Amino acid sequence: MTSPRRTGISACVLIPLVVLTAFMPHHTQPTVIVAPVLLNNMSALPDTPADSATITLLTREARARLATCGYAAPADSAPSITTEHPGPSYLWEHPDEVAKWGAAQNADYVVVSRLNRIGPWVAEWEAQVVSTRLQHTVSTRVVELKGIGRDTALTAHMSNRGAAWMVDQVTQSISHSLGDTTAAGRPCHP
Repeated sequence: MTSPRRTGISACVLIPLVVLTAFMPHHTQPTVIVAPVLLNNMSALPDTPADSATITLLTREARARLATCGYAAPADSAPSITTEHPGPSYLWEHPDEVAKWGAAQNADYVVVSRLNRIGPWVAEWEAQVVSTRLQHTVSTRVVELKGIGRDTALTAHMSNRGAAWMVDQVTQSISHSLGDTTAAGRPCHP
């Protein structure tokens, strides 16, 4: 049986610990900037206005999903890196340029992605997660999007679901690059 005095000492020790914990700095999520999605048309078909609408939708959905998951994901208010370096491959081959651009935006990570259109309604959304501190790619992720471009409603649905899957993979990559290999590093599940 515990004596009353010993219980009083335990409470005296716990109260300062609780108060100290309340004033300790809390871990904040890194800032992630999403560069506009690029179109990589791998099909024999010409680019279409639907392709442009889809890449705009994917970019918007990825930013919204990151913000919903607790990440600071600012919109592109700075000059677009995809305008400065057009084409689907340049940014893929130059993560150091992506990292410099991201650092200028005060971001910890940059998500650079492209929509690899394979056919009239089959595409892959491929993303690289670039660390601005390390100045290189920490992960490359791919999500298959079947039915995208088929009709407006299906494209909107696939963009929303694709963003959920992609952001889950991106946040997991970021957590792993920060040394967190637990499920706690995945604040957002699709």
